[in-house]
Amino acid sequence: MKAFFEVLEQLYRKVLLGATLENDSHDYIFYLNPAFSDQDCSTTTSSDCSNILDVQGKHQPSSVNLATPSVAPVCLQRHFQMNSTREIMLLQLTVIKVMMTRILSVETELHAKEKYRDIVKILLKSSDIDSKLTCMFQNSDKLLSHMAAKCLALLLYFQLKEKITLSNSWISFCQKNLSEYCESDKVVHCLWMLTFVIKEIFKDTCSQKTEILKQFLTPFDTIFEVFYNSLFSQHFENHQDTSKLINSLICFLELLELLIASRIHLKLHFTCQRMLFLKPSCVFDVITWPIQAFVKRKFIIFIKKCLLCKVGEDLCRGSVPTFMAPDHPLDVDLLALADAVLQAVDLGFLRTLSVYGKPSCFGGDEVQPGCECVPGPDHVILRAASLLIIRSLEIKFQNGASANEMKGNSLNSFCMQWVIIYSKIIHNYQISGL
Repeated sequence: MKAFFEVLEQLYRKVLLGATLENDSHDYIFYLNPAFSDQDCSTTTSSDCSNILDVQGKHQPSSVNLATPSVAPVCLQRHFQMNSTREIMLLQLTVIKVMMTRILSVETELHAKEKYRDIVKILLKSSDIDSKLTCMFQNSDKLLSHMAAKCLALLLYFQLKEKITLSNSWISFCQKNLSEYCESDKVVHCLWMLTFVIKEIFKDTCSQKTEILKQFLTPFDTIFEVFYNSLFSQHFENHQDTSKLINSLICFLELLELLIASRIHLKLHFTCQRMLFLKPSCVFDVITWPIQAFVKRKFIIFIKKCLLCKVGEDLCRGSVPTFMAPDHPLDVDLLALADAVLQAVDLGFLRTLSVYGKPSCFGGDEVQPGCECVPGPDHVILRAASLLIIRSLEIKFQNGASANEMKGNSLNSFCMQWVIIYSKIIHNYQISGL
């Protein structure tokens, strides 16, 4: 057991440095392949896998000599074995993650990169690693779960780049868990991995990333729409543990932004990229929920970025072109979204925004200890909402809307309200400065 761990540590140090591995690739598979059964998926914990080293020790490569374990009381051996099992599994996942990072890095020496690539291909082909990692990220051990999800996401991206068919077990797992919203960590894991892979594709400099992303999105086009409807039809007040719903909302919002960005920047056309434009009221409903202010900010800023076609710009390598080729279907969808914004405003949407008495804190509405809560409007929400309306009006006018169409009592009264408020603020500021 100790010798097994030491070999893994040596392998980790070499891969971390980007060194070339000299042994046969199959020898490394023995150390990198987690001995994890699919039968353990639903109830496993890190201690349940205590037989890993027993199994691996019986099939070690002939070229590796493991030390004979010393005799110790059974209870101590069992305790040591359970702890060591977890450490070994974490180290295996760490080595795989670092190896994948080295493969994707332009700084890795070509010969070393080819060796790492060969090892990963053998690992994917011979060990059913996708299924094992899918089981492991459902583990009750949070660190083990996170590392498994990270490794699986990197392996998925590797398979896409190498034109290797994606694992059916992982696709089925995601389709099952996204077919309907439920308060489960599995949903967040699926959304996180999907988002991670799409981000990596966006950041890639290869000329085939549009085709790669098309291959990746095809199995999920319909299921994303199903999940969109299910998630945004939830009633916030009925959830006892709102944190899971908020996590799912934030994760899905990031995924939704990437889907729309891929339509704008990579010129892909899937139904799932139009979900916001076809059913915008679902998103507006979230903003009216009695939910934390930072969630409302994220949604308002997201809609604003969509109307400005600014989604995904931070992921595009190089400068984003200031002039984009005409895209009539996108223009039609933007007009539909602008219409929805202005209709929501006319129905009193602006009055539902929690802009009173909220400190202007980035990322949330909690005041840090020792900081004074200054009463006043939430300027982040107010500014984003104002830009949202201005852009919606601009799109409407660009598409031939008349001035009479733009008259809205709710918008006018809301603007007048804030003109009065800011007049008072400026007046008080001028008096205090005298």
